[in-house]
Amino acid sequence: MKISIILCALVSVIQTATAAEAFGRPGVTPNWATARNVQVGTSFEARGAKSPLWFTNADGALTEVFFPTIDTGQIKDAQFLISDGNFFVEEKKETEHRVEVLSSSIVKLTNKDKKGRFEISHTFFTLENSPVLVDEIEVKSFKDGIRYYHLTNPHINNTGFKDSAFAREGTFLVKQGSTGLKIQSTVGFRNMSVGFVGQSDGWQDISKNKRMTYKFSSAKDGNIATTGEVNIPAKKGSYKFYIVYTFSENIEQSADKLKDAYANEKKKYEASWEKYIDSLKTPKNLSDRELLLYKRSIYTLKVHEDKRVRGALIASLSIPWGEQQTEQPGNKIGGYHLIWPRDHYHVALAMLHSGDLETPMNALRFLKKIQYKKHSGAWDLGPRYILKEGAFPQNTWVSGEEYWGGLQLDQVGYPIHLFYQTYLKVSPKQRIEMMNEFQDMLKKALSFILKYGPWTQQERWEENFGISPSSFSVATSALYLGSRLFVGSELGEKSRNTANQWLYTPGDNIETWTFTTNGHYGDGQYYLRIAGGSSFGAEWNPNDRSETHIANSSMRIEQSKILDQGFMKLALMGLKSAGDWKIQKTKSLVDKHISVVTPKGRGWYRYSFDAYGEEQKGRLWPLLSGEHGRLAIEEYNDKTLSWNDVQKKTKPVVDSYLGFANDGLMIPEQVFEWNGVGTGAATPLAWSHAEYVKLLWSLDKKKNVENVIE
Repeated sequence: MKISIILCALVSVIQTATAAEAFGRPGVTPNWATARNVQVGTSFEARGAKSPLWFTNADGALTEVFFPTIDTGQIKDAQFLISDGNFFVEEKKETEHRVEVLSSSIVKLTNKDKKGRFEISHTFFTLENSPVLVDEIEVKSFKDGIRYYHLTNPHINNTGFKDSAFAREGTFLVKQGSTGLKIQSTVGFRNMSVGFVGQSDGWQDISKNKRMTYKFSSAKDGNIATTGEVNIPAKKGSYKFYIVYTFSENIEQSADKLKDAYANEKKKYEASWEKYIDSLKTPKNLSDRELLLYKRSIYTLKVHEDKRVRGALIASLSIPWGEQQTEQPGNKIGGYHLIWPRDHYHVALAMLHSGDLETPMNALRFLKKIQYKKHSGAWDLGPRYILKEGAFPQNTWVSGEEYWGGLQLDQVGYPIHLFYQTYLKVSPKQRIEMMNEFQDMLKKALSFILKYGPWTQQERWEENFGISPSSFSVATSALYLGSRLFVGSELGEKSRNTANQWLYTPGDNIETWTFTTNGHYGDGQYYLRIAGGSSFGAEWNPNDRSETHIANSSMRIEQSKILDQGFMKLALMGLKSAGDWKIQKTKSLVDKHISVVTPKGRGWYRYSFDAYGEEQKGRLWPLLSGEHGRLAIEEYNDKTLSWNDVQKKTKPVVDSYLGFANDGLMIPEQVFEWNGVGTGAATPLAWSHAEYVKLLWSLDKKKNVENVIE
């Protein structure tokens, strides 16, 4: 009886392992990859979109791949599984990772077995005229018998649900609808199988059996993975080959042939980026390390632009804590693959001052496209009913489709700033053309600020409503710029007069709204993070002890207990002197209470009690460091600091960017306070790189590049 049961079970396993269709549909619930990227990439294309393909690398391997737009994920990750029949090693998790930045655009990843049995290196690049991603691989086996199994987990069309995979004549074909992916090896695959993740995929097979026993030819309609044993000798030695990923919007018509001469293609990839970066300007007096991070930053910022919709600049090619982000059917996870007008502005401004005029011009055109129109509806916020016309969405997909729907007043002001800064860089003839193209956008944005400001539903951290010194500063300075652009007009006069009222009306201005005199820190005098945050109709009284909700936690905290550095925008945007005693006193409290000196440099928290991060605790944000550096430059222009003193203050800030950048010279969104290493939040964050670039140019010019009010 027992023998019969065992034999039946054995026959069942054999039948399953040789069946055409994999078992275990639909597989486990899909998630995404880690956000701790050390590389991002795409082919540089000045025009067109023949290679609309982007990739990221983390943990020594390929992570997310995007096609045909920068916000459409197609692969979660890919890596090797390694075994000799006795041991099993997962490349991402069980090897020592080394990262070498070879140039502005090329990074080499090397993964070494902890027991010295093998070594694998990867160099990723895309082809210039086709949607093809190439992984240049060198495998070194230091003992006989080792086999290498390549595992890919596709997520076609931004989801791990509903994918189908097939193993056909040396090629893996993955598809969902008309979108598809082909995975091939230049040395071929000795064995091939497709399966459902967590059930019949190659990881389940090889981790248990220490060899490949599954040979399924199809896995339909689920969370799938492909596994191929690379056809190289299982002997000691060094072997070079390529894994090639070809994407198509009509997979049935895509070419099957592998291109050759990949070494030459890699050179072309690198050369095109070097030519672009060399065409731009470079700040003076940079060390070799500072210069390389500057070039990596320019590269990273430009990589974050879509190719079909030029000027669509996403926040990051990552999903923060992506490995924890499980999908729900029908709900696309946006992560940071979206356009926020705020981040968009900072990136475009950094590119503008680096000598790239085309990117900010296209960024303005994208903003014009997504601006709310007359019939876009309204925000019904109880006592505040706000028509959307003239404002901009909180964030959007590349298509312009809205993702989140909040109102952020600074994101209405920043497009005006970007226009004005770009306007200053062009010829008189081009200025006329720019005004003709964008004056309607500008007028509507100014009118919105005049009608509904300075209150905001969300401040720059997208969390609280009321009066924020940061949001106020962007919107109010935008009104001053509007008064210059439309000088002599009713709109121009009203813009200037309203800005003056918000700044200077006795007993009813930004200081009486947000500067407390009975706070909990120091002598009780400092700017609040936000005032009037208890209800949509609350008074803006910084001394009333009202409470503000802390996002990402269940806490409500008295408003005067919450410090942040948004007040510095009053000086950075040209509204107040950086040496003003209120600004200096608040800065000293911020430095004391929400700043930490890590082994890699000093960093600042966003605000007291921040809960956006691991274990519901916010960490240090490198982008904030640039604001402190530029504030010191404002003090120089106010004649309260000598240039020598500015250099003493800013050198540690520049060094901190070098410290916070990871081995791939990617600057994170957040770093841990105890070691200065990036967290699981977005890496790279385009805004972080933009702040580094803006700081370098501010030092070069001895002028804060964000301040055009003066």
